[in-house]
Amino acid sequence: MSRTTISFACAVGMATSVAFLTPPSALAYATTATVVKVVDGDTVGVEYSDGRDDTVRILGIDTPETKHPDKPVECWGPEATAFATTELAGRVVTLSTDPTQDERDRYRRQLAVVDRDGWNYSIEAARAGVARAYIYDDKPVTIYPQIHAAQQQAQAAGRGLWGPPCNGAR
Repeated sequence: MSRTTISFACAVGMATSVAFLTPPSALAYATTATVVKVVDGDTVGVEYSDGRDDTVRILGIDTPETKHPDKPVECWGPEATAFATTELAGRVVTLSTDPTQDERDRYRRQLAVVDRDGWNYSIEAARAGVARAYIYDDKPVTIYPQIHAAQQQAQAAGRGLWGPPCNGAR
């Protein structure tokens, strides 16, 4: 998250500065939904308060495959799905579009950044070593630098897919 400082003029004529953490998604359209299904580490099913449902491809990361029809289950795929289940299933999340990305992918999934109470799923999945920072079509998401830095922390620690038995391989 970036830090935004706003100055207020107080009634006594003094200026006071207050620092706020501005979510990276603040520049985009955001809505809330409940995660009702975890497909895998980077795809979830959500339900909106009006009863509509949707499938969301989480932006900025790629997790090892577990359900691809043409690929075997990849190393650390089940662990990535378990991480998403633990952190997102049944939770109310904020879904934000990213101005650098399309709103939907070729599979008609909504493309969104997922936050839970100020906790960004893409950054934390990369930090936990269950996801790789991901750039689609040479257009990084707005928070790519934070995701990549979190991935580097996981790599340095040999955490998750960066340690045995995967050692970074798929």
